[in-house]
Amino acid sequence: MKRFQYDPYTAVLHAFNRKGVRYVVVGLSGINYYAENPSETFSTQDYDLFIDNTIQNVKKAAGLLLGLGFQITTRRGGFDPEKVKEILQREETVVATNPQGVQIELLLRISGYVFGEIDKDAAVFLVDEVPIRVGKLRKLLHSKQVANREKDRLFLKRYQALLKEK
Repeated sequence: MKRFQYDPYTAVLHAFNRKGVRYVVVGLSGINYYAENPSETFSTQDYDLFIDNTIQNVKKAAGLLLGLGFQITTRRGGFDPEKVKEILQREETVVATNPQGVQIELLLRISGYVFGEIDKDAAVFLVDEVPIRVGKLRKLLHSKQVANREKDRLFLKRYQALLKEK
């Protein structure tokens, strides 16, 4: 008998796919899809989705997350659907967290790329029959390099070591 384990991220992306939310999985969340085995994955405390930064797309994504029991905030506090235009202008990250502690970040920008550049050649991974759009690995790594944050430099150093071991 095949056993299924509930994956909250796949459930969210299934809802996004059904309702036409334009997204691409990025960051470590996206890089992990390219791992050949579990030892090649990296721990992350959230799941990063780069979403098309239109008012309609952001409202649709937020509405679906609210419907799935997530609470939504931005760095300025609570999420107000009537202020999506301002959120877009500031390119604020929208953070959704559910009661189980699952955290999803809706990113309106990433280092080095606009949404269309990541979206146009995104890879598709099938997880429990749900197609999941993921940024190309070389672009995800390049974005980490361009961001040049301490945590990204440490990750890239560790990732390079992993590749050398292979």
